Amino acid sequence: MEERIDLKNIRRQIYLYYSEDGLVDIAVGLVIFGFGLLLLLDLPAFVGLLGLLALLVWYGGKASLVLPRVGTIRPGREINERFHGFLINLVVIGIGVFILFLLSRSGGVSIFSRFSLSIFGFVVALGISILGLLLDAPRFYFYAGLVFLAMAGGELLSERVTAFDPFLAAVIGSGVVILVSGTAVLIRFLRKYPVVQREE
Repeated sequence: MEERIDLKNIRRQIYLYYSEDGLVDIAVGLVIFGFGLLLLLDLPAFVGLLGLLALLVWYGGKASLVLPRVGTIRPGREINERFHGFLINLVVIGIGVFILFLLSRSGGVSIFSRFSLSIFGFVVALGISILGLLLDAPRFYFYAGLVFLAMAGGELLSERVTAFDPFLAAVIGSGVVILVSGTAVLIRFLRKYPVVQREE
């Protein structure tokens, strides 16, 4: 019985190693920040590369920062399935966002063209919420609400504010907030878990 409890505790610790390092936060923050920045620079054609950037940050961070602190322990099937679900979810959301982006650019007046940015924000927020569910990380629900408010609020304010683009400012600002939060989580993780020294 005691051995079973220890195994559960070990599994929980491994899961925390793989979900509480802030790398997913940083990846999401980079995507949101990059999206706003590319629109600001009038380079929407490069938006598709943001997903690749996020994956590179995530995989690179895992290999260089997390694995040296985990040592020889590897996650079990359940954790692997969660992260495969995360990757599949990321791809599906990316495709959905791209389709909505195309619909919003098509001619004619429709709910997609009238509230395209708010709908876009809702889809992105939904995806971030699913990530929070998959990773068992409640802070992602805050990120989701922040992104939706930034995009929906930015779209509404764009009709009234002409001095600057409220949508881009709100999106870039929300990306920065998520990046700062993710960096803080990563720093806390690095301080809490030192590099495992392998015995020779």
